[in-house]
Amino acid sequence: MPRSIPVPVRRALLRGFKKGDSVAVLAVRFNLAQRTVRHLIQKLQDESDPSPAYQRCGRPEATPTALIAEGMRLRQQHGTWGAGLIRVMLQEDHPQEEIPCVRTLQRWLLRLRADPAPPGRRPANDSQRARRPHDIWQMDAAEQKRLKTGQQISWLRIADECSGAVLKTVVFPPRELESGARS
Repeated sequence: MPRSIPVPVRRALLRGFKKGDSVAVLAVRFNLAQRTVRHLIQKLQDESDPSPAYQRCGRPEATPTALIAEGMRLRQQHGTWGAGLIRVMLQEDHPQEEIPCVRTLQRWLLRLRADPAPPGRRPANDSQRARRPHDIWQMDAAEQKRLKTGQQISWLRIADECSGAVLKTVVFPPRELESGARS
């Protein structure tokens, strides 16, 4: 870890250099690396104040992007949402834009002084869930899903609610609905 060079040492370095001492001699005299001595002398010749400029250390204060600001607003509106869920919501709202990673959102939420979201998922409320297989079947459908080949399909699936087992799936090409009554 770099150490801070006290102001009297900085002044002595500059005096010695102006007197004609070499960088190598000054480095040995003050127990510093030659590169450090060269850097300090160059800096001290350019500036009038020999004291360290700590205000220039670290990263500059960044301004949040529009997406990060939107994520911070989402967190303020939904206090239990974590950075992962906020990122998913931003991806849904802005599919064409590059969304900041979860860690970036977490850092900005810390700046917001938002408490972390509660860990884990909320417990599922399954009081009405089937207790035995085949008590309740679930039916799910999807229309006009495009396959990688470009073909469109629709599907209908029946599953057992208790076990989660898929009982039957039917895949078929989408059809136009017929209008009017059949005779």
